[in-house]
Amino acid sequence: MSSKSNLGTSLVLEAVILTSVLCIIVFAASSLANEAINGKMENAQFDQAKNVILALDEMIKRIVYRPESLGRVETSFWTTHPHFIETEENMNVAVWASGQKELEVTVPVNIVKVKGGERASVAADRDLVGDGSLLLINITASLGRVQEYQSGGAWVALDYSRVRCTYTGIMQYYNGTDYEPCNLVEIIAINMIFGDLEAQEQASFIVKNQGSSPIQKEISKGTNPTIIVQKSGVQETRTLAELGGDPNYKSLVNLVVVNIEISISGAD
Repeated sequence: MSSKSNLGTSLVLEAVILTSVLCIIVFAASSLANEAINGKMENAQFDQAKNVILALDEMIKRIVYRPESLGRVETSFWTTHPHFIETEENMNVAVWASGQKELEVTVPVNIVKVKGGERASVAADRDLVGDGSLLLINITASLGRVQEYQSGGAWVALDYSRVRCTYTGIMQYYNGTDYEPCNLVEIIAINMIFGDLEAQEQASFIVKNQGSSPIQKEISKGTNPTIIVQKSGVQETRTLAELGGDPNYKSLVNLVVVNIEISISGAD
């Protein structure tokens, strides 16, 4: 009887152990499957965030020359997290001629960022739009820069800390008594201002053109004005001659800083 009892006990223990092992295997497989599904979902939502930031960039470009205009980009924040970053750095824009500063403006460096969920990842840091140049001379170059990168998680960022400087040609400028040929140089920068941030599952980026701060400066003929842009210890310059202008003529420099307010509002 004792051997039969021991045999029965052994069979029961084997069954219990086998059941436990099977439960562990099933649980582990289920956890791995859930992890894979959640990872795919978070990466898909991060891809959506990138598309939203690209759409936000396009919206800013659409309203930049339309004071008081308003734009909206619908989005959602399930596993992604938006951030308005005030870096406390500044971008400095100045024009020098004949050894003296003719004009100068300072623009705060503010950046919109969205962080992906903990399982989202970026294969390689890259620019989706624009690049790291500070002084753009191509009229088609993007003032906005959209980057995706990995730094303690997956991030997508939008910043406008650069200027576009274009030489538009020779114009006839009235000097008070007569008209004379004059170089015309246009410089534009965007000052991003942050409003409310209500990050909800259903939300919208709200973008508004709050107007501009124009500065016009007349620079004497016989000089070759230099445009200088500085940020974070980096400097880029262009002279009037490099832009295609003629230093033998007077120059008229128009510098415009456009104030763009960005906020995030929850769904009504």
